[in-house]
Amino acid sequence: MVRLYGFKGCPYCDELKDMYDKNNIDYTFVDVTLKENDAETEKVFKIANEDSVPIILVKKTILAPEKSFKSIEEAYDLTLKFLNE
Repeated sequence: MVRLYGFKGCPYCDELKDMYDKNNIDYTFVDVTLKENDAETEKVFKIANEDSVPIILVKKTILAPEKSFKSIEEAYDLTLKFLNE
C-alpha cells in the first residue's frame, strides 16, 4: 500500500510516479491541491511535520523530503524497502 502526496505539475512527483509506473508499483496519487483531499493532506503533513512534496506513505511509514530522502531515487529505494518488510 503506497500513497503519494503531491500535485500535478510537480517535477519530483512526476519523476517518482514514472518510476513507480515503470516498475509496476501499485500506488494511489493524492493531489494535495484538491479541496476533497484537504483533511487527509492536513493530517499527513502534520504527522510528517512537513509541507513539501512528494510525501510518501508506505504501509504505516511516512517518508518526507529532506527528512527521509534527499533524492527521488532514494525515495523510490525506500519505498521498495518498506514494501518488502
